[in-house]
Amino acid sequence: MLLCGVVLLWGCRSNPTYDTLTTLFPWRAQYAAVHPGMEYLWVSVDGRASVMALGERTVQSTGNGRQVHERWYTGQGEMLLVVDGRIQQAIGFTHEWRGQTSTPPTWASVLQSSREVSWRRSLDMMPGYRYNLTDNITSYKTTPPKRLPEGVSPQAQWVADLVASKGDDGLAWWYLQKFAMLDDRVVYSEQCIAKALCLALRPLGVVVPAP
Repeated sequence: MLLCGVVLLWGCRSNPTYDTLTTLFPWRAQYAAVHPGMEYLWVSVDGRASVMALGERTVQSTGNGRQVHERWYTGQGEMLLVVDGRIQQAIGFTHEWRGQTSTPPTWASVLQSSREVSWRRSLDMMPGYRYNLTDNITSYKTTPPKRLPEGVSPQAQWVADLVASKGDDGLAWWYLQKFAMLDDRVVYSEQCIAKALCLALRPLGVVVPAP
Protein backbone atom coordinates (compact mmCIF):
# COMPACT_ATOMS: atom_id res chain seq x y z
CA MET A 1 0.00 0.00 0.00
CA LEU A 2 1.06 3.59 -0.61
CA LEU A 3 1.27 4.49 3.08
CA CYS A 4 3.47 1.49 3.78
CA GLY A 5 6.38 3.27 2.24
CA VAL A 6 6.71 3.17 -1.54
CA VAL A 7 5.09 4.59 -4.65
CA LEU A 8 5.48 2.89 -8.00
CA LEU A 9 6.41 5.18 -10.89
CA TRP A 10 5.60 3.66 -14.25
CA GLY A 11 7.56 4.49 -17.40
CA CYS A 12 6.50 7.70 -19.13
CA ARG A 13 5.66 8.26 -22.77
CA SER A 14 6.61 11.35 -24.74
CA ASN A 15 3.69 13.75 -24.63
CA PRO A 16 3.05 16.86 -22.51
CA THR A 17 1.10 15.03 -19.81
CA TYR A 18 3.71 12.33 -19.26
CA ASP A 19 6.55 14.85 -19.58
CA THR A 20 4.88 16.82 -16.81
CA LEU A 21 4.79 13.72 -14.65
CA THR A 22 8.53 13.27 -15.21
CA THR A 23 9.14 16.90 -14.27
CA LEU A 24 6.84 16.75 -11.28
CA PHE A 25 8.30 13.54 -9.88
CA PRO A 26 11.94 13.47 -11.04
CA TRP A 27 13.27 10.71 -8.77
CA ARG A 28 15.78 8.47 -10.50
CA ALA A 29 14.84 5.31 -8.64
CA GLN A 30 11.84 3.28 -9.70
CA TYR A 31 10.39 3.65 -6.22
CA ALA A 32 10.14 6.83 -4.21
CA ALA A 33 10.25 6.43 -0.43
CA VAL A 34 7.92 8.28 1.86
CA HIS A 35 9.01 9.16 5.36
CA PRO A 36 7.18 8.52 8.65
CA GLY A 37 5.97 11.67 10.34
CA MET A 38 5.52 13.58 7.08
CA GLU A 39 2.14 14.51 5.61
CA TYR A 40 1.57 13.71 1.94
CA LEU A 41 -0.71 14.53 -0.95
CA TRP A 42 -1.43 11.78 -3.47
CA VAL A 43 -1.25 13.20 -7.00
CA SER A 44 -2.27 11.39 -10.18
CA VAL A 45 -1.57 12.58 -13.73
CA ASP A 46 -3.43 10.59 -16.36
CA GLY A 47 -3.63 7.61 -14.03
CA ARG A 48 0.05 7.63 -13.01
CA ALA A 49 0.54 8.53 -9.39
CA SER A 50 3.06 9.71 -6.81
CA VAL A 51 3.11 11.98 -3.77
CA MET A 52 4.03 15.50 -2.70
CA ALA A 53 5.05 16.42 0.85
CA LEU A 54 3.44 19.16 2.93
CA GLY A 55 5.85 22.06 3.41
CA GLU A 56 3.60 24.59 5.12
CA ARG A 57 0.02 24.97 6.33
CA THR A 58 -1.40 28.30 7.50
CA VAL A 59 -4.88 29.52 8.38
CA GLN A 60 -5.81 32.99 7.20
CA SER A 61 -8.85 35.07 8.10
CA THR A 62 -11.03 36.44 5.31
CA GLY A 63 -14.34 38.26 5.01
CA ASN A 64 -16.03 34.87 4.54
CA GLY A 65 -14.33 33.20 7.49
CA ARG A 66 -11.04 31.29 7.40
CA GLN A 67 -8.96 29.82 4.60
CA VAL A 68 -6.48 26.97 4.88
CA HIS A 69 -3.37 27.52 2.73
CA GLU A 70 -1.19 24.47 2.04
CA ARG A 71 2.09 24.32 0.12
CA TRP A 72 2.99 20.89 -1.23
CA TYR A 73 6.44 20.11 -2.64
CA THR A 74 8.40 17.45 -4.48
CA GLY A 75 12.00 16.78 -3.61
CA GLN A 76 13.07 18.98 -6.51
CA GLY A 77 11.00 21.98 -5.43
CA GLU A 78 7.93 21.77 -7.65
CA MET A 79 5.11 23.33 -5.68
CA LEU A 80 1.33 23.38 -5.45
CA LEU A 81 -0.33 26.07 -3.37
CA VAL A 82 -3.76 24.74 -2.44
CA VAL A 83 -6.29 27.01 -0.73
CA ASP A 84 -9.27 25.23 0.86
CA GLY A 85 -8.73 22.36 -1.56
CA ARG A 86 -8.50 24.47 -4.72
CA ILE A 87 -5.23 24.88 -6.62
CA GLN A 88 -4.11 28.50 -6.30
CA GLN A 89 -0.60 28.29 -7.76
CA ALA A 90 1.39 25.62 -9.61
CA ILE A 91 5.14 26.22 -9.99
CA GLY A 92 7.73 24.02 -11.70
CA PHE A 93 5.31 22.14 -13.96
CA THR A 94 5.33 22.11 -17.76
CA HIS A 95 2.34 24.45 -17.36
CA GLU A 96 2.29 26.88 -14.45
CA TRP A 97 -0.08 29.16 -12.62
CA ARG A 98 2.22 31.97 -11.53
CA GLY A 99 -0.56 34.00 -9.94
CA GLN A 100 -4.28 33.92 -9.35
CA THR A 101 -6.84 36.47 -8.22
CA SER A 102 -10.22 35.02 -7.25
CA THR A 103 -12.82 34.88 -4.54
CA PRO A 104 -14.47 31.49 -4.86
CA PRO A 105 -17.63 30.77 -2.89
CA THR A 106 -17.23 28.86 0.34
CA TRP A 107 -17.92 25.16 0.15
CA ALA A 108 -20.73 25.54 2.67
CA SER A 109 -22.47 28.18 0.55
CA VAL A 110 -22.40 25.93 -2.50
CA LEU A 111 -23.56 22.84 -0.64
CA GLN A 112 -26.40 24.71 1.07
CA SER A 113 -27.59 26.51 -2.05
CA SER A 114 -30.30 25.17 -4.33
CA ARG A 115 -28.89 27.27 -7.16
CA GLU A 116 -25.65 27.47 -9.08
CA VAL A 117 -23.02 29.95 -7.89
CA SER A 118 -21.07 31.88 -10.54
CA TRP A 119 -17.67 33.52 -10.01
CA ARG A 120 -14.47 34.46 -11.85
CA ARG A 121 -10.76 33.99 -11.48
CA SER A 122 -7.88 35.79 -13.17
CA LEU A 123 -4.72 33.75 -13.92
CA ASP A 124 -1.14 34.45 -14.92
CA MET A 125 0.02 31.37 -16.82
CA MET A 126 3.15 29.93 -18.38
CA PRO A 127 4.35 29.04 -20.93
CA GLY A 128 3.33 31.79 -23.32
CA TYR A 129 3.32 34.68 -20.81
CA ARG A 130 -0.48 34.63 -20.64
CA TYR A 131 -1.48 37.26 -18.09
CA ASN A 132 -4.90 38.16 -16.71
CA LEU A 133 -6.57 35.18 -18.35
CA THR A 134 -10.16 35.17 -17.09
CA ASP A 135 -12.06 31.99 -16.31
CA ASN A 136 -15.80 32.06 -15.71
CA ILE A 137 -16.78 29.35 -13.26
CA THR A 138 -20.14 27.93 -12.18
CA SER A 139 -20.09 25.87 -8.97
CA TYR A 140 -22.91 23.61 -7.85
CA LYS A 141 -23.70 20.66 -5.64
CA THR A 142 -23.74 17.40 -7.56
CA THR A 143 -24.25 13.68 -7.05
CA PRO A 144 -21.35 11.31 -6.33
CA PRO A 145 -19.91 9.36 -9.25
CA LYS A 146 -21.24 5.84 -9.69
CA ARG A 147 -17.78 4.51 -8.93
CA LEU A 148 -16.11 6.32 -6.06
CA PRO A 149 -12.38 7.03 -6.28
CA GLU A 150 -10.25 4.88 -4.02
CA GLY A 151 -10.20 6.11 -0.45
CA VAL A 152 -13.22 8.43 -0.76
CA SER A 153 -16.02 7.83 1.76
CA PRO A 154 -19.57 7.22 0.50
CA GLN A 155 -20.56 9.92 3.02
CA ALA A 156 -18.69 12.62 1.12
CA GLN A 157 -20.64 15.42 -0.54
CA TRP A 158 -19.67 16.48 -4.04
CA VAL A 159 -19.27 19.87 -5.72
CA ALA A 160 -18.62 20.44 -9.42
CA ASP A 161 -17.08 23.43 -11.19
CA LEU A 162 -17.98 24.08 -14.81
CA VAL A 163 -15.09 26.20 -16.09
CA ALA A 164 -15.20 28.35 -19.22
CA SER A 165 -11.60 29.09 -20.14
CA LYS A 166 -9.25 29.32 -23.13
CA GLY A 167 -6.62 26.81 -24.17
CA ASP A 168 -3.05 27.53 -25.21
CA ASP A 169 -4.36 28.03 -28.76
CA GLY A 170 -6.69 30.81 -27.61
CA LEU A 171 -9.79 28.78 -28.41
CA ALA A 172 -12.65 28.32 -25.95
CA TRP A 173 -12.16 25.43 -23.57
CA TRP A 174 -14.85 24.11 -21.27
CA TYR A 175 -14.07 21.56 -18.59
CA LEU A 176 -15.47 20.10 -15.38
CA GLN A 177 -13.75 19.93 -12.01
CA LYS A 178 -14.91 17.76 -9.12
CA PHE A 179 -14.44 18.01 -5.35
CA ALA A 180 -15.43 15.55 -2.62
CA MET A 181 -16.16 17.17 0.76
CA LEU A 182 -16.13 15.43 4.13
CA ASP A 183 -16.19 17.21 7.50
CA ASP A 184 -15.76 20.60 5.77
CA ARG A 185 -12.58 19.46 4.03
CA VAL A 186 -11.78 18.52 0.44
CA VAL A 187 -10.77 14.85 0.57
CA TYR A 188 -10.47 14.33 -3.19
CA SER A 189 -10.48 16.54 -6.27
CA GLU A 190 -9.95 16.55 -10.02
CA GLN A 191 -8.56 19.89 -11.23
CA CYS A 192 -6.97 21.13 -14.45
CA ILE A 193 -4.05 23.52 -14.79
CA ALA A 194 -4.08 23.27 -18.61
CA LYS A 195 -5.54 21.03 -21.30
CA ALA A 196 -2.43 18.86 -21.11
CA LEU A 197 -2.26 18.86 -17.32
CA CYS A 198 -5.20 17.65 -15.23
CA LEU A 199 -4.53 16.33 -11.74
CA ALA A 200 -6.37 14.15 -9.27
CA LEU A 201 -5.49 15.04 -5.66
CA ARG A 202 -6.14 13.19 -2.41
CA PRO A 203 -4.67 14.12 1.00
CA LEU A 204 -3.11 11.07 2.65
CA GLY A 205 -2.49 12.44 6.12
CA VAL A 206 0.63 11.72 8.16
CA VAL A 207 2.55 8.55 7.37
CA VAL A 208 3.01 6.44 10.50
CA PRO A 209 5.92 4.03 10.98
CA ALA A 210 5.25 0.40 10.16
CA PRO A 211 4.93 -1.75 13.29
